[in-house]
Amino acid sequence: MDTLHLNPDKYRLVKALRPFSYSVALVTCGLGIALAYSHGLGDGVRSVLVLVAGVLLQAASNLANDHADISLWRKRSGELSQQVIQQIKRNFLLACLLVLVACMIGLWLVMQVGWSLLLLGIFGVLGGYSYTGEPMNYKQRGWGVPAVFLFTGILMVSGSYFAVSGQWNSQIIRISIPVSVLASALLMANETRDYLDDLSCNIRTLTVRIGFEKAKVLYAILLIMVYPLSFYFFLDGGIKNISFLLPSLVFVWQPIRLLSHGPGDSQMIRLPPLTGRFFMVFGCGFIFSVL
Repeated sequence: MDTLHLNPDKYRLVKALRPFSYSVALVTCGLGIALAYSHGLGDGVRSVLVLVAGVLLQAASNLANDHADISLWRKRSGELSQQVIQQIKRNFLLACLLVLVACMIGLWLVMQVGWSLLLLGIFGVLGGYSYTGEPMNYKQRGWGVPAVFLFTGILMVSGSYFAVSGQWNSQIIRISIPVSVLASALLMANETRDYLDDLSCNIRTLTVRIGFEKAKVLYAILLIMVYPLSFYFFLDGGIKNISFLLPSLVFVWQPIRLLSHGPGDSQMIRLPPLTGRFFMVFGCGFIFSVL
């Protein structure tokens, strides 16, 4: 198998942590917490712990997702290959440690809220593992985008609300849809950037399956559709002040401009961090808009 496009630098700890993606955990958990406070059910200690656990799980997921690449590097010879494999293993061990700390926080929250939160947490951890873990391996099957929408978006928002408020509210699922769509867009940005790597290694992501050009169109649709969705929720009464979303318009065009570049273009490296920045700006505005 041709693995010439494998980039060893992406496994370095700082890059493997993917700091730009933490906007997802901060926004989704932050939205759940904000909604709990808006309903008069906020709790300071639980709110802080939910944010910490969310960021830890995001970091662990980022580190663990590279573990499946070990099989690809074992097909290459040389010292570099061995060094990369060792780095991936170290990253995975750190991921396990972060999950352990997050689980300890989660167990404390379970004791405060109830055992139903434990079932929700187990469902979320299994969903995060299954992104690259067998037997599901959503990434290889091309299911990553809908899986992120469900687990990283809807589940994180509704779970955070439940952990802070101690109550389940099905209406939280509806209001979480715009940020859940953006979580999927951020994954599409990653897949689009890594298109040549995944194609050469026969990693059948959604982007590889539908092709680079169609993936760019889907990415743009996901990015833009958060505005009509938000406007709908404003008309529906779920959003109180839509003007908080206006500053994000300044940032949405920067990643979209990059879509004029082709696969392998060095400019495409900027797509995930620019998408992450837009996610943070839009997400903060969305949180303020529902308060």
